[in-house]
Amino acid sequence: MKRSNFLKLKLREASFISRALLSTKHPVLAHIIPMRRCNLACGYCNEYDKVSDPVPLDVMKRRLDKLGALGTSIITISGGEPLMHPQLDEIIRHIRAHKMIAGLISNGYYFTPERIRRLNEAGLEYLQISIDNVEPDEVSKKSLKNLDKKLQNLAEHAEFHVNINSVIGGGIKNPEDALVVARRAVELG
Repeated sequence: MKRSNFLKLKLREASFISRALLSTKHPVLAHIIPMRRCNLACGYCNEYDKVSDPVPLDVMKRRLDKLGALGTSIITISGGEPLMHPQLDEIIRHIRAHKMIAGLISNGYYFTPERIRRLNEAGLEYLQISIDNVEPDEVSKKSLKNLDKKLQNLAEHAEFHVNINSVIGGGIKNPEDALVVARRAVELG
């Protein structure tokens, strides 16, 4: 993330946190799920299916308008895999039109340079990816082996903050893999 964008984001966050401390009459964070479908089936996850259609854009916009009217500060988008939603960029733009912070939780599989550029243009500010192991197994395909090139794409092209998570419970066979993943994330910045 470029330093000037990072500083602007931190100032906005400080403003939202101050407002949250001064008044409890508005939501600070809301979590939306525009897409239940996922391209993976991780053994520990119960947040996906293989059949659901995306929530229509007009429905998502109405929900975001309501959250904006309530004074919500931050919207986190997850799923399933939200990058499978065909109008995700418009959803992010709509969040940003309400001056809310836009975050995304993804499994990382769709991060090509072009997709990252579109997320930059839409105004995404935060991304969280879970990388659960070094080599894929029957519990999780979200492995460093499968996602390292995607992380390189993000390091090179993302103008938003990227956070890497590692799940070390839930049937993960090699919890020490989290250290390998963390070292790689630090290497890439």
